[in-house]
Amino acid sequence: MMLLEKVKKAPTKPGVYLMKSRDQKIIYIGKARILRNRLSSYFQSKDHTARIQTMVNRIQDVEWIVTHSELEALLLECTLIKKHKPRYNVHFRDDKSYPYLRISVQEKWPQISIVRCPKRDEALYFGPYPSAYVIRDTLRLLTKIFPVRDCSETKFKNRSRPCLSYDIGICSAPCVGYVSEKAYQSIVQDLILFLRGKNKTFMRGLKETMHTLSKELNYEQAAKIRDRLSAIHVFLEKQKVVTRSSQHQDVLGLYRQDHHWELVLLFIRSGNLLGKKAFSFSGVVSSENDFLESFIAQYYEDEFLPDEIIVSQVPSNLKLLERSLKERQGKRVKLIAAPTGEKKAWVEMAIENAKEAVRGKNIELRGPQVLEALRKKLNLKNDPHRIECFDISNIQGDQAVGSRVTFMEGEPDKNLYRRYQIKTVSGPNDFAMMYEVLSRRFRGKDKDTAPDLLMVDGGKGQLAMALRVLKELEIENLDVCALAKEKAIHAFQGELQEKKEERIYLPGQKNPIVLKEKTPETLLLQRIRDEAHRFAITYHRTLRSKAFLAKESNQ
Repeated sequence: MMLLEKVKKAPTKPGVYLMKSRDQKIIYIGKARILRNRLSSYFQSKDHTARIQTMVNRIQDVEWIVTHSELEALLLECTLIKKHKPRYNVHFRDDKSYPYLRISVQEKWPQISIVRCPKRDEALYFGPYPSAYVIRDTLRLLTKIFPVRDCSETKFKNRSRPCLSYDIGICSAPCVGYVSEKAYQSIVQDLILFLRGKNKTFMRGLKETMHTLSKELNYEQAAKIRDRLSAIHVFLEKQKVVTRSSQHQDVLGLYRQDHHWELVLLFIRSGNLLGKKAFSFSGVVSSENDFLESFIAQYYEDEFLPDEIIVSQVPSNLKLLERSLKERQGKRVKLIAAPTGEKKAWVEMAIENAKEAVRGKNIELRGPQVLEALRKKLNLKNDPHRIECFDISNIQGDQAVGSRVTFMEGEPDKNLYRRYQIKTVSGPNDFAMMYEVLSRRFRGKDKDTAPDLLMVDGGKGQLAMALRVLKELEIENLDVCALAKEKAIHAFQGELQEKKEERIYLPGQKNPIVLKEKTPETLLLQRIRDEAHRFAITYHRTLRSKAFLAKESNQ
């Protein structure tokens, strides 16, 4: 009642609202043109989806920040979501930036290189490319056609003789004066023309030059141009041409299956389809229109902004979104929703790729229904939206390590994975190692961000260590369990047979819960435990290999 009264007193101005749970965690951030109306809709409407209703039931407090305009609210909402990463908002688990080709045209001898973050300098940038493999392969082919240097400025200035790149024909050796500045700049301009999609113009010029050289009986130079043309054909065969347009376009296709959302982004640069990137989301409370608005606003905050963004549905506040992108990046972009013609075909291609991505995943292990079944099965106090699992890996205490994996809404969030090298325990003592790892976890940098469910790989001993750490640090209201695969003897057709069972140990219970095989909640727990084990043993093997190599080098 107190919360509803507070909402009724909210201002009738644009702004951003922050919803908080019982422990004052921010669980959702939104924007509104009229704050009071938007906030009231959460508590007065009875038409919410189950997911939104679950969120509303967890809201214990709400705060707001008034802005001058709805555009300001959109920009602030994006910034706050990236900072706080609320549970019920759309946010990215993979925040890596994409690679670009950079040509330093402002230099006397321009260099081509691969960079992750374009700068606001005088250089030219081409991309982004969907992966490091794609861009390295592209660079390898391009330097065969256009022998432009890719060495650093330091190496370039200090060379006294050509490097290997010159010997294999992928650099014209400007560092030692094997090519004139005019001829080198001509190569660079040809490269730029080519990357901008002017392939036909460029190839026509090359063919004319080749025929002229041949008529002049300059067969050696004509042969070199012939080889360049051959390399260009190989390069173009690797590019999938989808349009004759010279514009840069991103195509977004969204597909939804129950609680799971899959979005595929196609990169089209100068008419060539360079590749795709898939994004997965679960438990989204937004509508499809709000989801697309939030995705575009966050994704293009730092990434390359193309000339056009083509989407399968109309994002909320389309014109406002265009203005916000221009405000943030200083470049105008055209948002095309529900397109027709060939652009519609690209959207359908993106949606089909999103469908294929969903088919390749065990969606049934990730839904709110599975988390709810897990909560009931283990009689948890909290909804297990964030689950952390810990495991120990060692051989008789040697090179002992611990691991932490984090699952958000039933999916791994690898940005929240952590690994620990055991420092205080010598010898094979898994219980003491688990105590050290958990102590470091809840005393560390992210101590203020606790999981809903703390899970350890092991039995009663590991569970006891977890409870001891929580008691010492006075951490309450945290669900804890231990998952162990243990042997059991069963009678089958008059004979005793040994079988391994998955058992869950819970605080205050003498006997463990025996999990049924292949139920969604059992499969989810096994998946989390197996991921923690994989992450731990990979780190353990790395340390063991380093120790072996160090020992060999000292002998």
